[in-house]
Amino acid sequence: MSHPTAWGAGSAWAVAGKVGVDMDLRSISTSVVILCSLAMPHAAEGPSHDVKIKDGRAVIKDKSKPVRRALEESYARLAEAIERNDAEAILAFRHAEFSAVDFQGRMWSTEDMTARTREMVALIRPPIHAGFTLGTIDVDGDEAVVTVRQSFSRMQMMAGELRKVETSVTQDETWVKMQEGWRLRFVENVHDMMWYVDGKRVEPGKPYDPAALPFEPKLSEPADKHE
Repeated sequence: MSHPTAWGAGSAWAVAGKVGVDMDLRSISTSVVILCSLAMPHAAEGPSHDVKIKDGRAVIKDKSKPVRRALEESYARLAEAIERNDAEAILAFRHAEFSAVDFQGRMWSTEDMTARTREMVALIRPPIHAGFTLGTIDVDGDEAVVTVRQSFSRMQMMAGELRKVETSVTQDETWVKMQEGWRLRFVENVHDMMWYVDGKRVEPGKPYDPAALPFEPKLSEPADKHE
């Protein structure tokens, strides 16, 4: 897993590895970049919003329940597409100029992420479960930046066998409001990644080795997958 999850974050998916039935952990990160883009209403200024100056511009921190409910509904619909293992439905959430920066600082283009999404779908089998927990939402005109915690569990071909793969990640997703609704344009700040294969924790970005000992993160890294 080397890029943002998921179909992306962490998003989402091997950036440096070859494409094939046996994809290493660098491929898994494609399943960590999540592609949300369903319509959600403009955030109106008012008591449900905090306005602050960030990098010389006014940013509205959305606290309104209607906007959060709309986003949660959008993520729920995205989760359904992921659990159906429907590549085209997942890709429909993306902006035409979608890109992502993985946890190693590498940029992934729309073409990169589209290819990875289709590759991942081909390797995945049920049961598939996807979940999203929304954090802060910063609104600036027709753009909204959402901090989201994602989890993704599935059966996936790795090292010649179908294995249970569980990944989770926190990342910032920039959405742009278009005529047809909101589309995910950019993913960044991918962090707090946790990857498990057949119940054993593995190190992000490393080739998968079934015989390797469980990964022991540093104290600064999350140690429990059950948050």
